[in-house]
Amino acid sequence: MNSTNSSVFSQKLKEFYWTVTRAVGLGFLHDGSRNNHRNGLLRLLFYPLYAVAARVLSYAGVRFLDAPFLMLERVGHLAMDFDSYLKDQLLAHRKVIPVLLCAGRTPSNEALLAHWSQHVRVIRSRWICWLLRPLMSFPEVVDSLLGYCMVGWQAFAQDAPNDFALRRGACRTHYVQSLWADRAPIICLSEDEIARGEAELRVLGIPEGAWFVCVHSREGGYSPGDEWQHSFRNANISDYADAMRAIVARGGWCVRVGDPTMRPLDPMPGVVDYARSSSKSDWMDLFLCARCRFFLGNTSGLFGLAGIFGKPSALANMTPLSVVYAQFPGDISIPKLLMDAQGRMLPFPEAFAGEASELFVAPEFAERGLRTVDNTPQEIAELAIEMMDRLDGKLKDEPDDSDLQARFRALIQPHHYCWHASSRIGRAFLRRHRDLLMSARNPELVRAERPN
Repeated sequence: MNSTNSSVFSQKLKEFYWTVTRAVGLGFLHDGSRNNHRNGLLRLLFYPLYAVAARVLSYAGVRFLDAPFLMLERVGHLAMDFDSYLKDQLLAHRKVIPVLLCAGRTPSNEALLAHWSQHVRVIRSRWICWLLRPLMSFPEVVDSLLGYCMVGWQAFAQDAPNDFALRRGACRTHYVQSLWADRAPIICLSEDEIARGEAELRVLGIPEGAWFVCVHSREGGYSPGDEWQHSFRNANISDYADAMRAIVARGGWCVRVGDPTMRPLDPMPGVVDYARSSSKSDWMDLFLCARCRFFLGNTSGLFGLAGIFGKPSALANMTPLSVVYAQFPGDISIPKLLMDAQGRMLPFPEAFAGEASELFVAPEFAERGLRTVDNTPQEIAELAIEMMDRLDGKLKDEPDDSDLQARFRALIQPHHYCWHASSRIGRAFLRRHRDLLMSARNPELVRAERPN
């Protein structure tokens, strides 16, 4: 064997060694990981058995779900990623048996995971998960949930947060939900769950037969560990007060949802601060989102819990701009505006053309001399009224509204997160900010004047 062939053979042998050891848990032998030596040796001994098992399971349609951290631990991901994956398989007429290994993990909502367990084999035994996990090294039996709602993670995984080529990409959830359109949800509440929830509504003071809206505005208490990154998505719940009054004036009730760390609501007729009440629980969160007339929220994943049950959302304060369109076809939304260091509101064409629309970490805004500007109480109230009018069949668009919608939609490019969306922007918002939409990239055209 000549030296060239010997070198190639040696390299191939090394690659095979690295592949096998990583697959069976012996990566620590060459990459510094801390897998248990004895367990790794056991897996290495049984590698041929795993390889055969993977081939058999692949033919049987078994797919282990690659659901990295946050996909179980955040309710938006637990709702929309799993819903989109299952709908994706149904739309493709792909018969699979999904398996989720989640030993040692803490799902954000146990009641929701119980519903998913009707469609996904959920395995929580540590021993069984340990025995099955090596199978996830075989691509033929793995389906990844990355790409449905979580896009751009590669940039941060590779420690390259400023590489916007890695950060960009369209969310597949928008695509799947657009194709699913008005088909029935794939999960629904049981009669027992409905009866139990209705009884709890009476405890909260909501009368029988009354309709209600879930109201949510993101705050920093839900996940304080990464608040430094996500604080730009927060909004003040008091800015939603006018919208809640408009809902109550139309005969509805408002149920403030969220987590118990949220600031208390000022007392208002027809408004229940459920998030801070003794009724707060995983299953009641599920019931409220599944039974509300619509969800009034912002850039926080809880609205996805309503969406997977077929309930539309009216979302204010959406940010960054690349996520402005919500995931479900019946949703309507409005974005936070962007102001530069000179106090100028960025025209939408300018914001969407550059990096400003794709900043996903709070400090990045200040680094570029930008800050987000929350929607006003009036804008949020107009959004809620539009949703009620649409649901009541009372909304009549003016001839100019379609043009404004089309102009805004034309700003979205294939690399934007919401490229595949089929939802809408609030029409009153587009009318109010026509100047920002029509302006070219001329700084003299737009000045920062907020409506009163």
